Amino acid sequence: MPRRYTGTSDGVSKAKRPGTEEWVRQVCSLSGGALWNNGTWVVRNMRGKTSLSVHATGRAMDLSWRGKTNGRKSAERVMDILTANSELLGVELILDYWDGHGRGWRCDRASWQAYTKPTLTGAPGGDWMHVEISPRMAESPHRVTAAFAKVSLI
Repeated sequence: MPRRYTGTSDGVSKAKRPGTEEWVRQVCSLSGGALWNNGTWVVRNMRGKTSLSVHATGRAMDLSWRGKTNGRKSAERVMDILTANSELLGVELILDYWDGHGRGWRCDRASWQAYTKPTLTGAPGGDWMHVEISPRMAESPHRVTAAFAKVSLI
């Protein structure tokens, strides 16, 4: 059964959330250093839009491969791992800015959708992915560490 996408319904956070910060550390380690933290919590609207970014909730992160050898290839592998383990890791959304108009994976459909018109500001050619995690994961670094220890590599 598909999980509900939270979006910004849990409101604006007053600070970084500890589980999110640990999640970033874990996924960067999983990538073997091919990904780095390009930003987490900041209260702002989505780029080019008038609605609030999920970054404001403290549950979103941008992970870049800019400047890394084989970075894009590593990022694709990590996105495959994240979608295959999405329930375990609390992944709700992944946005990939690389090709065409970009693509998005969401927990409520559990599949990728390639965008056929301009949708993501920064696509094509964006050298990062945007990931959103569940409120439950965002609150608990211990839960995040335990989940990453169980990740199935593909």
